[in-house]
Amino acid sequence: MQMKPLLLLAVGIALMLGGCATRESVEQAQATANGAESHAVDARTRADAAQSRADAAQARADQANATGGSALTLAQTDAQRADALEAQLKAANAKISYLQRNVVYKKVKHVKHRKRTALRHTAPTTTTNPDKSGS
Repeated sequence: MQMKPLLLLAVGIALMLGGCATRESVEQAQATANGAESHAVDARTRADAAQSRADAAQARADQANATGGSALTLAQTDAQRADALEAQLKAANAKISYLQRNVVYKKVKHVKHRKRTALRHTAPTTTTNPDKSGS
């Protein structure tokens, strides 16, 4: 990365201004630069992973937003339908009230029937015929 040369340059300038640089101090500066580069690569990897998770979260949020929008549309449609049905119910109730107030019900006259007495049937009288008698 670009950080390594800058760090070496900074250490080198500090050593030049401070006096002579020993081999050990240069090696220490190189180790420090290598450690910094390793940390930078690790941080970049974690940042990329975090970006990936953020993108996935954004996609889920967009999907939830679309679902919420669909639910809102359905709720609004159902509310309009309920309003229309309520208006129809009010009209039907008004018609029923009108009919209850203004329709004259015919009273059915109950006719009392006379009790019928059972007809008595009398058996026909038999007359004896002298010709057919057994005498």
